[in-house]
Amino acid sequence: MKKTERENMLLFSKELVAGLHRYRLYFTPLSSLRDETPRVFRLLVRTPFAFNRFELGRVYTLVYSNIYILSSVPREEFNLQEEDFTKLLQTRDLKFMDKKTSAALRSVDKPYFAKDRYYSFAETKEIVNYRPDFLTRVAIAVFSGFMTGVALLGPFALYAWMLYLLIRGQLNLVGFSTRSLVLPIMGIGALPAAVFIMSLLFALSELALLRIDFTKGNILKKYTLAWGGIRKSIYLEPSDIRYIKKFGIAAGAVLAVSIILSLFV
Repeated sequence: MKKTERENMLLFSKELVAGLHRYRLYFTPLSSLRDETPRVFRLLVRTPFAFNRFELGRVYTLVYSNIYILSSVPREEFNLQEEDFTKLLQTRDLKFMDKKTSAALRSVDKPYFAKDRYYSFAETKEIVNYRPDFLTRVAIAVFSGFMTGVALLGPFALYAWMLYLLIRGQLNLVGFSTRSLVLPIMGIGALPAAVFIMSLLFALSELALLRIDFTKGNILKKYTLAWGGIRKSIYLEPSDIRYIKKFGIAAGAVLAVSIILSLFV
């Protein structure tokens, strides 16, 4: 197993994504910051504990094999200038950006590298290096879980209650009747509306958590790691509003048609 050792490697970005290669760390040699196009390395670690130990803005001596870090020694912190940070992000995205992030950026009506699209290095460093104590993490998880649970389970509970009432009515029918078609019609017709309400409440609950100081840091950290430093709005984006309108109109139309059909069977 061939090992490579590099000194003076500055960690300027971190990503935590779903699937394989979850824990991504982006480094640049300090010497390459003078270049017009700096060199960027994407290296991986295997565990969340190793991932959390790495701090943005710190210089490391690394030993790695292929793309996995075997050992690291933290050195001094480095004051990365915003101009250099922007160049590093551009190089990182040109070399490594995945399809999900690329599609998300294309859906927003802004230039690719708009000034306010990414957090500054100082902001990114503060967000990603945020580490609350254990009890605070537990309290945040419980509170956030409650908010998300209400948003997701509330509409589902109403949908299940509607089906329960329909089933009770169906049990009172004797023999075959066209009224027995009401259950499948309403069950199918109301499902998109239930999913729409769940999606809307989930989005609103996330925005609410972003406005609460107690939970804001945790939400921003998760989002920043998932999207490589893209700025998180505390408002619904125009693209989100367009999607919600289209989804709501479609779900409402399906529900209206199912209600009309159920009245005539």
